[in-house]
Amino acid sequence: MISKETATDIAYAYREIETAEKLLTDIAATMDKSSHVDIRDAFGRRADGLQLGIPTSDTGRTLYQVPWPLARPIIEAHIAAKKAALSALNEKARFELDAA
Repeated sequence: MISKETATDIAYAYREIETAEKLLTDIAATMDKSSHVDIRDAFGRRADGLQLGIPTSDTGRTLYQVPWPLARPIIEAHIAAKKAALSALNEKARFELDAA
């Protein structure tokens, strides 16, 4: 049987890939239409760039308004890293199944 930890890690990897691919699609679609990216938050406010940071921490550090042209390669690299991690998790799951 696959461990709960492995199953959870696989689910989180899929979620990250799905979220990142959706954001990348949104960025690409708006960048292809014009030089201005019009992506809005849940309140309808325009997001002028990507936020990178460590939330809810006394020592939290956040970068605001990372330009969208820079965000695209960052998101692409994130997707590639998560897909590589997912591949390793799939191997781990196979090992766990074979060991059971």
